[in-house]
Amino acid sequence: MRTLSLDFEHKAGAATLGHGLLAVGALAAALVGGAQAMLSRDLARYATPASDAPAGGGPSKALPAGAIASETAALEGARAVVGHLSGPREKLFRTLETLDAPDVALLAIAPSSQKRTVRISGEARTFGAMLSYFSQLQQSRTFDDVVLVEHEILNDDPQRPLRFSLSARWGQ
Repeated sequence: MRTLSLDFEHKAGAATLGHGLLAVGALAAALVGGAQAMLSRDLARYATPASDAPAGGGPSKALPAGAIASETAALEGARAVVGHLSGPREKLFRTLETLDAPDVALLAIAPSSQKRTVRISGEARTFGAMLSYFSQLQQSRTFDDVVLVEHEILNDDPQRPLRFSLSARWGQ
């Protein structure tokens, strides 16, 4: 058996690299601390205690008009996002989960809330499995106007699955 020799000798290059990394880390921490202090100062300048708020409940005089406009725009954007995420999507996903399609794997579901359409991409083991899934979507009460947009056989794969894409209207 060969003996193992360990060299615990102090190398000057490694210590220099370590000290350099420590200095860079300390500088980064100082920069982040300064930025945080600046943001805290700005926040304190625009925040007003409840006792200083006007009686009408309107915006404070300390806030510039640009800040009020940007805050209003941010609130409208948040409302749009909440409206986009809520709605009958739960029924859409619940319907897709309950379909009996053991030979079909869904790859992507892309619903559009404004157009009330959904694009479903998937792979099926056989053409019959894809047609069965297609007919189940047509018969469901959640979807209307189900259309097979495209399909192709993946010849590169030894099992030769069928990749397909469907489009449908939902939430009517």
